Amino acid sequence: MIGDTLHANCQSQLQYLDIMTKGALRDMESSKSDMEVSEFILRACHDFRSSTRAVRIYSELLLKDADGPRSATFEQRLGYVAAGAQKIDSLVEGLTKYSLALQTDPSAFQSTATDVLLRSVLMKMRKELSDCGAKVTYDELPRVTGDPDRLMQVLEHLVRNAVVHCGETAPQVHISACKRGEDWVFEVRDNGPGVEDAALERIFLPFERLKSGEHTGAGLGLAISREIVERHGGRMWAESQIGEGSTFFFTLPSGVDC
Repeated sequence: MIGDTLHANCQSQLQYLDIMTKGALRDMESSKSDMEVSEFILRACHDFRSSTRAVRIYSELLLKDADGPRSATFEQRLGYVAAGAQKIDSLVEGLTKYSLALQTDPSAFQSTATDVLLRSVLMKMRKELSDCGAKVTYDELPRVTGDPDRLMQVLEHLVRNAVVHCGETAPQVHISACKRGEDWVFEVRDNGPGVEDAALERIFLPFERLKSGEHTGAGLGLAISREIVERHGGRMWAESQIGEGSTFFFTLPSGVDC
């Protein structure tokens, strides 16, 4: 009975994913506004998340409570189902964050202390940072004009990116900023393995993973960060050397007297 329910849920999610994708493409082709596309993605993600959660729960129940003898292959395949559902959930979470980035509203910008945002990020990630022995340092950071929630997303994505792609050494991350003309230029420097020059632009594409299967994230963090920065009138790019780490740069208009 549980197996039949699991199969039915999987089939329904494949059909729903097809409908969701075609609907998004139609909206984009009809030149709908970012807000409309964003709202569509949010609604779809809400429904999709609920259903995939059911798939995961049923698969976990099968792994735990299935009657009778089970072969190693049986358990392995059900494990794949549970892992796949988790990946889908991660993808939906990424799409939700991307849709929120599309809703960035300049009329709601306010004076924002980026050092306060960074401290909030580090507090939120304290267990994750402690578990991997990460060291995060930062200089005095400025006030800018923007959406504090979205800017905090940018800082979190960049710090998490450095932690996830740290290589074999404990992550070391340093955040700084300097004034250039009317803009603040932020730098997030890490000690990771580095990125080849040919991939420095590609890493900002949605769903991009340089090494397939190495990490379980949706591959949307850098794409979301660039989208947010650009909607604040800034830009984002990266510089890197293999074996010496990477530095991610983004600019933000100061907009306030500093």
